Amino acid sequence: MISVIVNREGNLIRAIYANGHAGYDDPGRDIICSAVSTLLFTSANALEDICGYDTDSTFRVTGEGTEEVNLRITVPDTGDDGTKDRAQVIMRTCELGLIGIARDYNDSKNKYVEIINSRTPEV
Repeated sequence: MISVIVNREGNLIRAIYANGHAGYDDPGRDIICSAVSTLLFTSANALEDICGYDTDSTFRVTGEGTEEVNLRITVPDTGDDGTKDRAQVIMRTCELGLIGIARDYNDSKNKYVEIINSRTPEV
C-alpha cells in the first residue's frame, strides 16, 4: 500500500509525502504506483516552472527502482502572495488527484492508497 501524508499548517499544504508500493501489480507494471508518481513529479515540476521554486530543494525521491519508493514535495515559505497562492493550487490539485486514485481503486478487499491528513499545531 502507498501511504500518503498531506501535511498542513492551518489551511496551507506544506508538504506531501508518499511511501510504499501499491501492490496492484508487479513493480514496473503497477498503474497505481505510476499514477501516484506522475502526480507528484508533475506537481514538483509545476512548482519549479510556475512558481520558480528550486526542484532540488522542494522534491526528494529515495528508493527508486525498489518496492519502497519515498517521494516528498515541500513548499517553501518564500515568494510573493501570488506565488504562494499558485503553489497552493498546485498542491491541492495533487491532493485531489491522489484522493481520486484512492477512491477509484481502493475497494472492500484491497486498499492500495491511504491518504492521511496531518496538521501542524497552531501556535
